[in-house]
Amino acid sequence: KSEGQESQLTENGVQMAQKLGADMVSEESFYYASTDFIRTRETCNNIAIGRGETGAETVTWDAINGGYFVKVSTDALDSLLRNRGGSWKNLSQWAYGAPISNKYVAGVIDDYLYDLFERGHRFVNEVVLANMGKWKRVSFLVSHDVLLEPLAVYATNRQIDLKFYDGGKWINYMAGVAVVVNEAGAVSLFPVRGADTGWMYYVKQEE
Repeated sequence: KSEGQESQLTENGVQMAQKLGADMVSEESFYYASTDFIRTRETCNNIAIGRGETGAETVTWDAINGGYFVKVSTDALDSLLRNRGGSWKNLSQWAYGAPISNKYVAGVIDDYLYDLFERGHRFVNEVVLANMGKWKRVSFLVSHDVLLEPLAVYATNRQIDLKFYDGGKWINYMAGVAVVVNEAGAVSLFPVRGADTGWMYYVKQEE
């Protein structure tokens, strides 16, 4: 229930991360980096545990924080969107280039968010590819949905169905984007999921 920096992974989250690690058992060690949140660090640690890696280190790296597509602080963005349709609805409308239903948000959104394609291109090139030489053959960068939702939409040229505003789908825990470089140096982006589904629904609880 807590979404703050100190929030822990749930028991289900631990099991999901370890299962993904178990599905990727090999003799090689992986590189792990996360944001400075307990739950993202625990995700990396539990993937390593599932793989049977001992002594795996998780690097804390601010370059992959959840605010990469956001021009202001994530708190300021949340303050704008909280009572105007919520983050998931507005961010998915922006990511897909759909009309933003809240008129006030529509008028100011360019002051809060970068262009999806320009920023996505920069993330892949300046954050991932520029640093890949320092990592291992397989590397995990664990971040947050406010980064991963638009990144998945960018990576698929808006073809993936994570349209929360139209169908209720939002990117799930253990889902994201694989940046793959082949031996010839060609770069490919793929949406990936480490759980049974790559999306989740928000279900309003009846009182």
